[in-house]
Amino acid sequence: MIAEQYINEAKRIRQEYLKNLSQILTQEPKVEERKKEGLRIQEEISDIINSNLNEVKKILELNNRLLILEKEIVSIQNIVRPYSENIEKLRGDSDRLFLAIKEKYPNIDDKDIEEEIMSHIEE
Repeated sequence: MIAEQYINEAKRIRQEYLKNLSQILTQEPKVEERKKEGLRIQEEISDIINSNLNEVKKILELNNRLLILEKEIVSIQNIVRPYSENIEKLRGDSDRLFLAIKEKYPNIDDKDIEEEIMSHIEE
């Protein structure tokens, strides 16, 4: 029913999407390590807040820990960003593909388009 070029594009999008998800999962240990470090820094921040240090010293220590925490957050973002950006691009590709199919086959409803494509992707 739907031309092979559209089906092949849908397959490509799906394969790339799954590849990016897989790559994100392989990065999970790195993200978890950075997350643990972030939690440790948060505990330090809490300890500083509850400490008997004078206010100036507290502010300096808190600023220092916040800068370190920010570096950990940026590190996590840098680990995941390439894959999440690719997934966002694929989402746009998917939307454009769907619109192209709707334009080419205006008499087929959305559900039927989705079922047709999924039947080929799952082959």
